[in-house]
Amino acid sequence: MKYVLPLAFALASTTAIADDHASSGNVKDRIYLGANISHNTIDSPFSGGDLDAAGYSIFGGLKFPNSTAGLTTSAEFGYSDTEDFFNGNGDTDINGFWLAGVAEKSLPELDPRLSAIGRLGLDFGDDDGIFLGAGIGFKASEVLGLRAEFINKDASGVYQIGALFNF
Repeated sequence: MKYVLPLAFALASTTAIADDHASSGNVKDRIYLGANISHNTIDSPFSGGDLDAAGYSIFGGLKFPNSTAGLTTSAEFGYSDTEDFFNGNGDTDINGFWLAGVAEKSLPELDPRLSAIGRLGLDFGDDDGIFLGAGIGFKASEVLGLRAEFINKDASGVYQIGALFNF
């Protein structure tokens, strides 16, 4: 219940913005799909070390038109899943749906294809709660983008690399 208000606000904001720009006729040009592979860690206070598992996520996004040059904002919705983390209490995995706002700032000083990425989101699965992320993006072409990110969730840290495909 403690996440109902933030979720309602995020969904209402995303829907209102999407509806507002849907009438412009170019929504198709701002939609993208993507996938990540990840290395996930849980800091275990009982074993004295970290528990690790590989994982993946799939997601879709909608870019919003901005008036600030070099800045792209978008909303993403996805699903993440890990393999089992092995510990003394049996097999455990982390999976679930998530929603995030993503800001991407181009870095033309270094390379016009590079960008810095920041994200703030809400996980609704096994690792539910607010999460933060940061990373770097590379625009390989008009259709293909590559990302490397770290995401700090409530119980886990996620190192991921992925690709997104623009329509």
